[in-house]
Amino acid sequence: AVVSTQSGHYGRGTFLYNPDDHTVFGRGGSSWGKIIIFYFFFYACLAAFFAICLIVMLNTLSDDKPTVIGRTNKPKLAAPFQDLYILNFKNDAQWNKYKLAADALKAKYEGNKDKADGFFDWSFDNLGECFESQYPKNSDEIKVGCFYIGLNRIYDWAPEEGQTLSFGCEWVVGKTGSGNLDPPFDMEMQKKVEIAAALKAYYPWTSMENNGLQPMQAIKITLNEDKLAAMNETASLDTYLDCSAYVNEVKIEDSGDANFEIRYSKDTIADE
Repeated sequence: AVVSTQSGHYGRGTFLYNPDDHTVFGRGGSSWGKIIIFYFFFYACLAAFFAICLIVMLNTLSDDKPTVIGRTNKPKLAAPFQDLYILNFKNDAQWNKYKLAADALKAKYEGNKDKADGFFDWSFDNLGECFESQYPKNSDEIKVGCFYIGLNRIYDWAPEEGQTLSFGCEWVVGKTGSGNLDPPFDMEMQKKVEIAAALKAYYPWTSMENNGLQPMQAIKITLNEDKLAAMNETASLDTYLDCSAYVNEVKIEDSGDANFEIRYSKDTIADE
């Protein structure tokens, strides 16, 4: 027997709109009006409830200090901006990103000027030549740059009495395992004594109002032309620098490392 599908199509059609009782999806005009009004007020109340919760939460947060202090309230080491992790002497686009990030970092610390004792001053006295964001150069005559590291703003934390905070860096093989441990670059920690004093004055940090932004350690990186010329042809060009935070020359546990990279082309630089 052949089963007609006409009745099935008709049934579906009348569900969408039934001309006999003038319903759409099985509901008349009055029913649709009631359900629209119900959901209008239902979602309006939900939106109002969410807005009230958001306002209450934002009013409990402070721009100066954390509202909740937990297990994450520990010293962590990092560079301020992502584009400051790489010195690329062979790529103008990435070098320009680095310079823009250096400018942004200096501008960020302008707010620390002329504040009370304990506020870190972005100056030659604390950062050496790296205090000037225009100091890094990638020219035919000189190739020099700066890395910057600092600890986070840890609420109400400080080393114990008699302990000294400091930073240290070393050349490493890196994640690739091919990093050159004796690269053609001179690495110089700027103003270590002054930074140690600034760290001691800064912590414990309690708020932006009371302490401002954290001290920054600058690391000056300069191409050594003599070492470059003496490099073995098979020497790796991969260059990685790891920096850590220390208390009395002992690395702070779980503080992490700041991992930097220098990119350069031996042939290009050697021919200049």
